[in-house]
Amino acid sequence: MTFMLFNRLSFALVLALLLSVPLGCGGGGSGGSGTSAPTNPGQQNPEPEPEPEPSVTELPVKDDPHWEQAKAAARFLQQTTFGPTEESIIQLMNQGETAWLQAQLNTPATSHLEQLDARFAELGWDATPNPEIEGVDGYYRDLQRSDVWWEIALRGDDQLRQRVAFALSQIFVISNVSDVLYNDTRGIADYQDTLARHAFGNFRELLEAVTLHPMMGEYLSMVRNEKADPVRNIRPDENYAREVMQLFTIGLVELSIDGTVKTDAQGEPIATYNQDTIKAFARVFTGWNFATTNHWWEWTSDAVGEALPMKAYQDIHDTGEKMLLGGERLPAGQSAEADLEMALDNLFNHSNVGPFIAQQLIKRLVTSNPSPGYVERVARVFNDNGFGVRGDLKAVIRTLLTDPEARNGHLEQPDTAGKLREPVLQISHLWRVFKAEGVQVLNREGTAVAGTRIRYRGSDRTLGQRPYGSFSVFNFYRPDYAHPGTISDQDMDSPEFQLHTESVMIAKTNALTEAIFWRDADADYVQSQRANHDWDIYPPAIDMTREKALSGDAGALIDRLDLLLTAGQLSDEARQLLIAHIETLEHGDNNPHSQRVRVFEAASLIAASPYFAVQR
Repeated sequence: MTFMLFNRLSFALVLALLLSVPLGCGGGGSGGSGTSAPTNPGQQNPEPEPEPEPSVTELPVKDDPHWEQAKAAARFLQQTTFGPTEESIIQLMNQGETAWLQAQLNTPATSHLEQLDARFAELGWDATPNPEIEGVDGYYRDLQRSDVWWEIALRGDDQLRQRVAFALSQIFVISNVSDVLYNDTRGIADYQDTLARHAFGNFRELLEAVTLHPMMGEYLSMVRNEKADPVRNIRPDENYAREVMQLFTIGLVELSIDGTVKTDAQGEPIATYNQDTIKAFARVFTGWNFATTNHWWEWTSDAVGEALPMKAYQDIHDTGEKMLLGGERLPAGQSAEADLEMALDNLFNHSNVGPFIAQQLIKRLVTSNPSPGYVERVARVFNDNGFGVRGDLKAVIRTLLTDPEARNGHLEQPDTAGKLREPVLQISHLWRVFKAEGVQVLNREGTAVAGTRIRYRGSDRTLGQRPYGSFSVFNFYRPDYAHPGTISDQDMDSPEFQLHTESVMIAKTNALTEAIFWRDADADYVQSQRANHDWDIYPPAIDMTREKALSGDAGALIDRLDLLLTAGQLSDEARQLLIAHIETLEHGDNNPHSQRVRVFEAASLIAASPYFAVQR
C-alpha cells in the first residue's frame, strides 16, 4: 500500500516546519575551510565530558533539569548507533559517554553469516550449496540475508561496531547490483562480518582482509588476475589496483596531516600516483583465486568459497621487479603472498592514509565538513595511538567521537554543523524508536516460518538506497560532493545530497510516512498481514503505546518525539506549530482511533521535516 505524503499531511504545516529551521542546518557543514580548530591540533586525547551524577529511570520532559543531558545523549547515539531509543538514551545518561563508549568498543561482533546459515536451516535449505543457487531461488536466499542485515542493525547489541561497519561498507564498496555478486549471498554476509570484525582492529589488517576477500576479488576483478602473456594478449587487470589507491587508502592527491590538499609551485594539486603506479600494483595483485579451487584456471561459485580468503597460485603471479609508491621497489622472484604483503605495507604507510580515512569516517559518522583541526587530531591518532601503533581503529573511533568538534560543533557552529542523514539511517532510526516487530514470512509451502522478519530488501525503490546495493564502487554518493548553490558557493561538502534527488526525496518521505501510518502493532489488520516468501519489502508493525498514552497532552507528545527523533533540536517555533496542529485533532481518552491519529500526525510531520533529516 502506498501513502502519498500530501494526502495525509498539511502542506502548509510542512512548509512552516521547513521555514522554521535555522538558516544553514541543511548544509551539512561543521566548519568549512575557514573554521578554526576549537583546541590544539596536536591534542590526541581530549578531556571527556563530566560523567552524569543523577540516575534517571525515564525520559525527562522539556523543563526537567536532565533535559539537556538527554539531548546530548540522543545526539551522541545518532552518531554511534542506527538510532537512539528510549532505553539507550536512559542507559547512556546513567552510564556516561566514556563508559558507554568503552563497553561498545569491547562488544564482540554479531555474525551475519551465522544467523544467515541458521535461517537457511530453519527453512530446510542447504546453507552451502555447490554451486551457489542462482535465479529466482538465489533471490529468495538473498532476501534472508537482507532480513538478517536489518534485524542486526535494529536489534544488535554491538550498535557502534555495526554502524562503523556500515560506514566502512561505503568506503570499501561491493554491491550485488553487479551480476558477478548477484547470487553470492553467503559471501556478502561474510563480507559484512569482515568489516565488523575489523572495525575496531588495525587498518592494515582490515585492508588485507578486504583485499583477499573473494567478494572484493569478484567485484573488482582480482580473482584469476593473470600475469602478462603477450602471446595470448593478456595484461594484468588494473581494476583493484586503481580503486585500492583512489578509494580505499590514499585518494587522488597528496594531503597534509589536516586533510588539506598539497599543491606544487604552480598551485596545482600533487597527484599521489600515475598510470605506471597502477600498472605496478596490478602486477602485484596477480595470482589469486577462490580458496576452494584446485587449479588457477577454475572458476567456482560454491557457497563455501564465497566466505574464505582467496589463495595464491604462483604460476600466474608476476614475479618481476615492481616500483611502488615513494620509489619503493619490490624485488624480483617473490611469491604472490610476499608481494601482496609488501605492497599493502607500502599503501598503509603512505602519509595520506591517516587524513584520508579520518575525513571519510568523520563524514560518515559526525559531520560533512570537519575543520582541518578535527581531521588532524584524528589523523595523528591514526598515525600513532599513543603507544607507537599505526592504524589502531579503536583509538581512531574513540578520538573521532569524543573530539570537541564532535561533541560541541552544533553549539559552536549552529548554522552549519552536522550532516544530512542518508535514508537507510532515517528509517532504521524510526524503527528503533518504535520497536519494529517485523512481519511473519511464509515458506514456499505456505507455512509461516518461526519468528518475524524485517523485510526491506527493496529499500532502493522506496528510499533510493539499499545496503550493498550501490550502482558502482563509488557508492551512492561521493564524499566530496557539493550540492550546487548555497552549499557549493560556501565551499562546503554535502555528500548525501548527491543521493537526495527530487524523486528520491519524495519517495523517501512517502516511505517514512508509510512506516508510521497505520502500522500500529495494536491494530489487528497489521498483525494479520504476512509477507510471502518472495516479497522484498513490507513495513513492520511498530509500538506506539507510550506515545498514545501521551496523546491527550500535545506538548508532552511533541517533546517526547522531539527528543527521540531529533535529539531535541526542534525550534520553539516548530514546536509550537506542531502542538497547535495536534490540538486541532479530535481526542478522547478512551478512543484508540483518535489517539492513533494524533500520534501518527505528530510522528509523521517530524519525520518529514529537516529536523529529522539532518544530524547535528
